[in-house]
Amino acid sequence: MELLKLHHDFITYHQKKNTPFIIFQGGRRSGKTVSILQFLYMESLTHPHTRTLIVTDTYARLKESIFQDLIMINRSAGGDGRRMRIHFTGGTRVLFETGSEFAFVYAGRDVRGYASNFTYIFFNECIQYDARTVREALKAAGPGCQVFFDYNPYTRFWVNDLYETADNKLITTYHDNPFLSDFVRRELDRTTAMGETAAPGTMERYLYEVECRGIDSTLSGLCFPHHRTIPDEDYHTSPLPEILACDWGALRATADPDVICGFRFAGTAVYAHEYYYSRDGGDAEMAAVLRSIPFRRQYLVYDTATEGADRIRSLFARTHLRFNFSPARKGAGSILTGIRNLQPYEICVTASSRHFLEELENYRFVQKGDTLQPSDDWNHCLDALRYAFDLWTMLPAQRKNGK
Repeated sequence: MELLKLHHDFITYHQKKNTPFIIFQGGRRSGKTVSILQFLYMESLTHPHTRTLIVTDTYARLKESIFQDLIMINRSAGGDGRRMRIHFTGGTRVLFETGSEFAFVYAGRDVRGYASNFTYIFFNECIQYDARTVREALKAAGPGCQVFFDYNPYTRFWVNDLYETADNKLITTYHDNPFLSDFVRRELDRTTAMGETAAPGTMERYLYEVECRGIDSTLSGLCFPHHRTIPDEDYHTSPLPEILACDWGALRATADPDVICGFRFAGTAVYAHEYYYSRDGGDAEMAAVLRSIPFRRQYLVYDTATEGADRIRSLFARTHLRFNFSPARKGAGSILTGIRNLQPYEICVTASSRHFLEELENYRFVQKGDTLQPSDDWNHCLDALRYAFDLWTMLPAQRKNGK
């Protein structure tokens, strides 16, 4: 098995010191996750009955990242189905011929029922969820349990405050991974070349610092500088499938509006239309708006704040439209991650979407303590955009194409 030496030496050093928390911060494709999984795989084979808990934010990441990496590691180590097998019945697990086991839990899920005897706990992409998830999962730690964190940074967060010490964090870049394909290396080299001389606060500088250098960074200026206005007809006659998204605010005497927007995604563009925006409306008004939208069994992703599930039930009772309802994914870092993921897209907004366009022209990064963070204003349609985009990225290809 080909190991990433820098990562392997770092783990070995802290193994000898019995360091309880080991942190891997790094840029894209620097090999953080694979190196940790390689170590856990070898421990499971060389130490019978080792139990490992892996925490990740979604099933999609587990299936498309963790499982694929484990299969690659097993193959490169000369393993076969008898040595390591993925078991789905009664909960997803990876079982080893030595009696060792990988168990999995998703961020935010209650871990009660897990015995407190895990030798290792691995928090994958931990910047995607909150500190409470970690505290709950740590209840399953056995005596002398070692904990791994990995993440792609954008700013300091709770891992740095709660678990970082003087020497338990390794920062890596793609240059530390000699096994990258030439295609990926060329892509990251281009990002580096563009970002090294870019002005602070620009997207180019941000991507260079976070994805290529693996260091904490901040942004400034408008959150979504690339947008333009399109005729309403262009949106409504588009053959692209539509995702509806809601952001709540008017209930419970808040000053924020209720919002319903529609989105269509294609290539490097997002097409958006504001269906509803009101601070003094109600469920009856929103239900009427939903009934007016041509119904093609669209996905409808809704904000879970302000009794979001109750409001969706109320709207369904009033419309009887069988949308594919989906709660928005939230958590620590989700706002900035969503903005970062949407930055490369051009946002094309219909001319009648007055509030949406106004938000795009005012939603910006502001100083909060020692960092720049998205403002708390001018973000209601844009929160709906993040919810819809996050759902769209999780859909299978045939659903994205409207099939």
